[in-house]
Formats: sequence, C-alpha cells, structure tokens
Amino acid sequence: MISGQAALVYLTKPTTEEKKQVQRMLRKYRELKLIVEDYKAHAELLKQTIYESEITRRLDSDELYANKTVNAVQLAQNQKRAAEECDLIRSAIERAVSMIPDDETRQAITLRYLKGHTYSETLYNMKRGDKSSTIDRCMNEGMLSVAHTLKTWGLLKRDMNS
Repeated sequence: MISGQAALVYLTKPTTEEKKQVQRMLRKYRELKLIVEDYKAHAELLKQTIYESEITRRLDSDELYANKTVNAVQLAQNQKRAAEECDLIRSAIERAVSMIPDDETRQAITLRYLKGHTYSETLYNMKRGDKSSTIDRCMNEGMLSVAHTLKTWGLLKRDMNS
C-alpha cells in the first residue's frame, strides 16, 4: 500500500511544465548516452591522469605546475561526476519508457527519442503512413507516462506554483 507523500505524487497528474521537462530530457537522451559512453571509453585514462597528477604534485614544488596538476585532477573528477549524473538520468529514462503500459506508445517513444528517429521515420517505422494523429496521441500519452514515472521517482524539478 502506498502512503504519505509518495501516494500524493503518484496520484497527481503531471503538469504541462513537467511534460515539457520530460520532452526536453527525452530530446537530450542520446546526448546523455554519448557522455556516458565517452566516459566509460576513457575511464582508465582519467583514472591514470588522477593517479599521475597526484604523484607529480607530491614530487614537484613548482606552484604553477602544481596548479595545472590540481586542475587536471579536478577536470577528471568533474567528468566522472557528470557521467554518473548523466548515467542516472539515462537509466531512469530507459526504465520509465519501458514502463509505458501500451506497446504502441512505448514503441513510438523508443523510436523517436531513444533511437533518435525523426518524426517522419517514426511514422514510417510504425507503419502508419500518413496517420500522424495516432503517432501524436502515442507521443502525448508516452510523455505523460514518462513524466508520471519520473515525477513519482522525484527526478523532475518541483513546480514552484504548487
């Protein structure tokens, strides 16, 4: 049984602003995925940079060089933190999309946002031809479903008016 604050969030319909926020997140999904993939591809290099920079900092007393070393370490740590945050959002988006109850709606959102197809390509892949009203309905329902899930999980910014 759901109780307390979680129940209130679960029972409230996403606002227009929350739906727009989810649409922005979905549009950025592929970019988030690239940031995570790039970090994973270069994680060992970043770890090595941090390690070598720390050793150099301890051995070299030159203040200018020490500052550059600190900057390199800070940059590597910032990249790691950004990749972890992007991975959290990417994963939440994927999970929220997978939880869309209607198969057709889930397919439309997956094609359009997770796979990065254009609107026309999404229409074509869903074998809808010129029936854009069905795709529009699916997109709207999918956005609301994802917004509802992400809102329940606390991943959407709070509406300042409520």
